[in-house]
Amino acid sequence: MSKTLLQQLYDGEIYPAEVIRCKTPEYKELNHKISDETEYFMERLSPDDWKRFEKLEDMKCDRSDAYVFANFTYGFRLGVGLMIEALANGGELVREDE
Repeated sequence: MSKTLLQQLYDGEIYPAEVIRCKTPEYKELNHKISDETEYFMERLSPDDWKRFEKLEDMKCDRSDAYVFANFTYGFRLGVGLMIEALANGGELVREDE
């Protein structure tokens, strides 16, 4: 029998950041372009400039991670709020005109 989501969460088996993967053609193409541009700069920058460039890229990744986490938490809270609202009043639909 498989574990419930609650059991998996309690056991520390759910890692959304490690599981979510974007597989669209646009994403793959963008990754290819980024790789090409990185290689371009790697060939032209001095070792010191390259290290500085890498630090900049790391900072951009950290910023992106923070943004993704903010989106995840907002979406989670929104989903929970919708569920609470949907289940209020015994799960019956509440209409303003009634």
